[in-house]
Formats: sequence, C-alpha cells, structure tokens
Amino acid sequence: MILLCSNGLTSQELLREAKSHLSGAKKAALVVTADPEYKEKNYHVPRSIKELKFLGLTVDLFDFDTQPAEQLSEYDVVELMGGNPYYLLHSIREHHGEEALRQIAQRGLLIGWSAGALVLGPTIAIIDRYLPDLNFVGLQDRTGLNLTDIQILPHYSKQQKQDSATEDKCRAYEQENHCTVLRLDDGEGVLIDTDTEPKVIRLTQKVTVAGVDFHNPLIAASGTFGFGREYGEFYPLSVLGGVSCKGTTLKERPGNPPPRVTEAPGGMLNAVGLQNPGVDHFIAHDLPWLSHQGTRVIANVAGNAPEDYCETVEKLNDTAIDMVELNISCPNVKQGGVQFGTTVEGVYGITQEVRKHCKKPLMVKLSPNVTDISEMAVAAESAGADAVSLINTLTGMRIDIHSRRPILHNNTGGFSGPALLPIALRMVWQTAQKVKIPIVGLGGISTWQDAVEMLLAGATALQIGTVLFTDPYAPLKIWEGVSEYMTKNGITSLSELTGGMQPW
Repeated sequence: MILLCSNGLTSQELLREAKSHLSGAKKAALVVTADPEYKEKNYHVPRSIKELKFLGLTVDLFDFDTQPAEQLSEYDVVELMGGNPYYLLHSIREHHGEEALRQIAQRGLLIGWSAGALVLGPTIAIIDRYLPDLNFVGLQDRTGLNLTDIQILPHYSKQQKQDSATEDKCRAYEQENHCTVLRLDDGEGVLIDTDTEPKVIRLTQKVTVAGVDFHNPLIAASGTFGFGREYGEFYPLSVLGGVSCKGTTLKERPGNPPPRVTEAPGGMLNAVGLQNPGVDHFIAHDLPWLSHQGTRVIANVAGNAPEDYCETVEKLNDTAIDMVELNISCPNVKQGGVQFGTTVEGVYGITQEVRKHCKKPLMVKLSPNVTDISEMAVAAESAGADAVSLINTLTGMRIDIHSRRPILHNNTGGFSGPALLPIALRMVWQTAQKVKIPIVGLGGISTWQDAVEMLLAGATALQIGTVLFTDPYAPLKIWEGVSEYMTKNGITSLSELTGGMQPW
C-alpha cells in the first residue's frame, strides 16, 4: 500500500488514514536521503518522527547512501521524505533500492511525500517546469520507480502563491505528456491499494482567514498554549489549524505577582500579566522551532502604547509568522490607563496605526467588556483589520472569605471557560451581522457541539483555550466530532456552517 502526500502526515485526515492501515505495524524507517545537504539535520525530521510516533510506531532513520537497501525489510512502514527528487531518485537507483521499496508497498505501508512521492511515480519530469536547478547531479533519466502511475504536484497552493504561472505550467505539462497530474496541497494525499481504486484524501475542514489557509479551523488560543513546546509532547502540532502564541510585547515582561490563577464556577480567572520573554527572544528562540511544526503561526502582540505595538509588528514583518493578532485589551498608558479596546475611537486608532506598520494579515482581538462589541468590530474593519477574533476574557473577581482579600493579587482577572460560551455566541452573531471580514470565534468552546454552534453563529475559524488545561487532547476530539457531524449531515465544507443559524 502506498500513500502519496505533499508535506508529510501534516493533517488529521492523513494521520487517521495512515492509522487505519497499520494493524500490527510496529517499526518505521524514515528515509532522509532526499536532502543531501541536511539529511538528519533537516528540520522536517523531528516533525516527521513525531508524526510516526503518534501512530504508535518506533522510528529509525535510514539513508540509502550509507545503509544497504535490504535493511528496509525489517520495517512495517517506510516514509520517503521530501527534499531533492533528482538526488533521491539517483541515490535509490545507484544503491538498488527499487525492489526493497516495492516489497514494502506490497506487504506494508510506503509513504512518500513531496520528492518522496514524486520518485514513486512514473516520472519526476514535472519538476523541470518548476525547480530545474535542483538537478545538480545531472540526472538524465527522469523515469520514476513506477510503483504507481499517479503523478502529483506537491505544495500546490503554496506554489501558486510563489509563482502565478503554476497552473499554466501544469496544464502545459499535462497536454504535452498526455497525462493527468494530481494537485495536492499540504495536508492532502492519495492512498493507492492494488485491490481498490485510488482514494484521494482532501482537507475536509479547511478554512481561509484573511488569505491564510488553515488545515482545520481549530487554533490554540493565546495564553493557553505558550509557544507550543509543552503540548507538542502530546501530539504533533500539525493536527491543529494554527497556534496563537502567548501574548508578546516589545520587551520582556515578568508578569503579575502570584497568586494569579484561580478556579471559578464554570471556568477560571487569570491575571498572569502578559509574562513573556519579549519579541526578540520569540523571534530568535521560539519561532524557528514553531514554524517547522506544520501548523500556522499567529503572533499575538500586546503593548501599553501605540509605539510598542508598531515596533513589535515591524520586528515580526519579515519573519515566518502567518498572521498578527492584536491584543487590544491592554491599558493605554498615554490615555490614563484606559484599555485600547473599550472605545470605538481607541479600537480604530490603534488598528489604524498598527496597520501602517504591519505587512502581515492583521487580526484584532476584541474585548467583551464593552457596551456593543459589534461596533468595535466595525471600527477595526474600517481601520484596516483583515479579521477579528472574539471574545477575549470577561473581567471578574473571586474573594477569599477568610482573609477577606481577592484571591488574585491583581484583585481582578480575566474570566474564561465553558460559562463564557453563551456570551461569546451572542457577540459573534451580532458582529457577523455588521462586518464583512472573517471572524475567529472563541470563548468557552470545549466540545465539538460548542464548535458547531460557534460556526453557525458566524465564525469562520475557532480558538480553543481554557479546555486545554483540563484536556490537552480536546482539539483532536473536537475535530473528530465535527468531522462525524459533517459526514452525517452531508456537509462538504465548513463554509456551509459559517453563519448558518436561522434566527426566529
């Protein structure tokens, strides 16, 4: 059995498909030959290992250049990584690896992605249309291993954004060679079994926010996920649509003194105070790792003056982040400590100013501690926001009846958790009636039913937050539940759900 894909097992759809064909499988070999310069230093290696381990497999690295191909007979699963297809094909031929790969395909699961998928097909000649400079080995014979007659074009949408002639080149290739090329986005694939027709695996929950494509609508909410390293111990972060990073400021902040977190009926209160290492540390130490995890990266930016926000986003402009989320629930020191997000003028002013400096898609996170949040959304849209996210936490308090002091040292804190859901739904619905830009809904989402409600209220994508503290696997369960709901109700795209509520 063969699974061709674009960028590894970087979606819940591909992971689920692979797992369904691994009965009794225990060992996997990850072939690193496809990139002669990096090999095991290739940043895709740790992510790919994590994906295979998530499927319950032990993983060894394998290199055709240094190990005999016969060793692959020890493995139930073999994954050919992406990299340089000319080099990979040349190396497999030179070391007589064709038969070993054929045997794996017959008795186990052979996964090929990007370059690894191309060499398994009839030819790699299509790459001459896009990246001919990769052929530094001077490969003349472009004939593939012919383990399948399916040709793919990997990273299709990404390639289109880099080269507007991508589709024209592909069509010309098809016409000249009298063939059909399967265009695959990252996260998509095709399963080839000799007993059945090929099965194309598409992203069933794909959404687009402000021009950014997400494999699914589930984004880890800022402040609940750190920079992803801790949760990456539970599952590959590629199962998420994206990660909104911990609120980041221009300079390092120690946060508020403890106690700064406490339970509350139906949720929790926090007054962490935006503890973070600062934007320079984030760019140097956290972003390089996070940007290689196969998920979208959203930088949540905070500050106490317009200049703070603007300088921070300027530092982020030329980095690998996909989007900026503007946290405007911060006190504006130049306006007597009034939060940026509590007045129409404040929202418009800070959004307009940051828009001038921000090259990335800009999403504004709205506070619910206002009279009419939809008017705040209109102000953000008018000032140039590409999307809005709502709702942030409600201001709340708990009191220790014995000491007669607030439990939080900050006296008040942000209330989040399941109890917020009805309020968040109402605010998302009201906002959806007034703005044309996408809405990312958050506030109390804990189950797949909550997620469907939020989509019906008008959200295009979702952020999952407080539930992660009690159930780190909640996003996987929500994805599974939404998937089953879509199948049961004949829904082929989440856009059919967004704003689909029918009020009385």
